[in-house]
Amino acid sequence: MVRVRLPLYGPPRAEGPLGPLPLRRKALGILYYLALEGPTRREKLADLLWGHRAALQNLRAELTHLRAFLGKEAFRGPVLSLPPGVELDRTPGGGEPLEGLEDLSPDFADWVHGLRARLAAPPREWLPVSERLKAVRPPALVVLIGPPGSGREALSRALAEGLGLPLRRGLGKGPGVYVLAEPFPPREAALALEPSRDQVLVVHRSSFGEDPAFLLALRANFPAERTVVERVPRLSWLEARASWLRGLPFAESARFYLRSGGRVEVLRELLALGSPEALPQRIRAMVALEARYLPLEVRRALEVLALHPGPWPAGLAESLGLAEAVDELERRGWLLFREGRYRLSEPQFRPYLTAGLAEGERLRFHARLAEAFRSLGDFVAEAYHRFCQEAEPGPREEALRGWRRVRALASGSFPPVPRVRAGPGRVLELGLEEVHLVSWGGEREEAALELEEPALLRIAGALYQELPLGLGASQEASPLRLRGEGEVYFLPQTSPGQFFWGTVLPQEPLDYLLLLPPGRYTLELGTPGVASLDLRAWKAVPGGHHEALVPLGVPVEL
Repeated sequence: MVRVRLPLYGPPRAEGPLGPLPLRRKALGILYYLALEGPTRREKLADLLWGHRAALQNLRAELTHLRAFLGKEAFRGPVLSLPPGVELDRTPGGGEPLEGLEDLSPDFADWVHGLRARLAAPPREWLPVSERLKAVRPPALVVLIGPPGSGREALSRALAEGLGLPLRRGLGKGPGVYVLAEPFPPREAALALEPSRDQVLVVHRSSFGEDPAFLLALRANFPAERTVVERVPRLSWLEARASWLRGLPFAESARFYLRSGGRVEVLRELLALGSPEALPQRIRAMVALEARYLPLEVRRALEVLALHPGPWPAGLAESLGLAEAVDELERRGWLLFREGRYRLSEPQFRPYLTAGLAEGERLRFHARLAEAFRSLGDFVAEAYHRFCQEAEPGPREEALRGWRRVRALASGSFPPVPRVRAGPGRVLELGLEEVHLVSWGGEREEAALELEEPALLRIAGALYQELPLGLGASQEASPLRLRGEGEVYFLPQTSPGQFFWGTVLPQEPLDYLLLLPPGRYTLELGTPGVASLDLRAWKAVPGGHHEALVPLGVPVEL
């Protein structure tokens, strides 16, 4: 059997028994990709390395070149794997991983940079492992369910380290944590498998689609008491801020966090590319591959709906003629339905799903969405999609008129916000002095507090929220606001960017003193954003040197 070593660090090379093999550089790129990412479809490799119409033809030429050194039976079939006898050497050495392979293609360069970020493994505390996984002991079957970039690989590695077992790929003999992912072995392999005393089988199952036949057979053959099914959680804002995002400014951290969806691997690759708006090649390819499992008409429906940045009412699918496609997308895990509204289960994938749309196609879809939202009476969402049709951003008045129609406000200037002078008395215990709200643009994030007497409430901290046109993307998408009984809003006129009723707190600066009557209040964030707030409250007493804002139309008696 041919023995070929691929050193991971330093200049890429394939070293055989008699020295380095004279392989072409793109052939080396193929070997390294298969060694690091596992079995891969021909089309994906061709797009990664060439990305044009002749890509598959070029790939075939490189595979023929490789067979001259690695055997004529290598690289056969639609899914390519590393031939037996070719091994990756991860021994740390001089230089960076894959030093010098960045120029094979732009997409391959993105993958190389993302790989380097993945290999710069963070401390273990940055990869939280649940108590259920910590309790796993061989023999066991662990099913990790998550979308692309969710960290299934990191959890598997942490599990192997915790058990003191080697991490292995595929099925095999001997002690270890054996990871199984697409493409899975045939169902018969699972039926013939007997649990081993020194093995843990870890199956990476996508959160999209149905259980593969191999996994169903494996679960039927494995003792239930030895099976753990775990959904990979999102990294929380506080976890990300204390680790990956440490040292970054608040607004930049929030942008990276929202674009990653709290998914560890996505966040890591965005940071490696240095931009939260980047679309890492590896993540983009994985999302595209997942979407390819959908029927064509269902995939097209997903691309249309992904153009809307937030949840939408059930009637939208009927207006667009996509009701059956939406049912299929919900069944396959792409959509969630909550309180009469649909939303993407993984909203961070919106730009990946729409990246392949041609410009004319994109404009037509925005026009269809605008008409559909108009028929549903959501003039804010209509205004948003009309705005997206414009080649150059125009005035916001149409969007503002739409919002005023929704809120039934007369056109013209907003009423002034009352201000009074009050003094702080004794400190009031809120039980909620520190608030962290994260909204992905789906379910509303809120924190509740109760005041039993008139109070001065100080709200300070940092806020980042995404407000297209200075608005949310629909009439339901409110920015950060403090709401009391009877729909009480605050509208500070001196703050920049206050365009419509319901905007409560600006992005910068965030430091308000509010005079509130007794009652129950909620801080709400209904648009994509992150808020980290400090709350302090005092009993309000007459007079004093503090100027406080008072709710519109709500008298406060001291």
